[in-house]
Amino acid sequence: MNTITVTDLRATEASQLQGIVHETVRVLERDGVVRLRFAEDPELLLRSVNLRLRNNLSWQVRQELGAGWVAEVHRAEDVPPHDVLDALQRDHKRIDALFSRVIHLTDRNELVAAADYMEQFVVAIRRHLVVEHDMLARAIRTRADATGVDPSAAMIDEHREILAQSAMILAAFEETDASAASVSPLLAILAGYLSKHEVREEMTLFPIWQRALSHAPQPDRSALFERVLTQLEL
Repeated sequence: MNTITVTDLRATEASQLQGIVHETVRVLERDGVVRLRFAEDPELLLRSVNLRLRNNLSWQVRQELGAGWVAEVHRAEDVPPHDVLDALQRDHKRIDALFSRVIHLTDRNELVAAADYMEQFVVAIRRHLVVEHDMLARAIRTRADATGVDPSAAMIDEHREILAQSAMILAAFEETDASAASVSPLLAILAGYLSKHEVREEMTLFPIWQRALSHAPQPDRSALFERVLTQLEL
């Protein structure tokens, strides 16, 4: 049974909203719901808070006549993905969890098991890239920014680097003298690169894709969403 916490923030100063929302939702437990009432549309605020909390939240926002805006916030794992970008963010977390397992097993010198998880990680990355490259980047064209960088092209270059580093790690596991000491530095490099890549992607490309999809006909959005869920096996 859901535990519902209700907080009315309509009279709260705008400068204080993000901090209060963050402190309210960060302790949200499984199967719990936080219902927040706002004077203005809270969508951007909730996205910012969710980014700070590593995309662990899911929410629905509705406007109530004469009563402001109401957001019902859940833990992400309590509800199915609600759109393409939500599915991609959840897959980022799943990919990160696989890689964390590789690091943990390597630290324990369980290299056979670590190599197996590394192979699963690469499979998951390649499955993820089908969505980002073939389903989104090809359909939603992006322009170069003020520095001359096209975010889609930058994303693809970074994906190539992630795959190249992954191949080096798999090769390192296969060496006859493989050890935690020889593999761990490679894992550390990829861990840092992967984390920065995901943040850049979610901050730059995801909003572009979200805006483009919001203008697409509903049947097209629904069909794409089903294809993404199938591809990501969510």
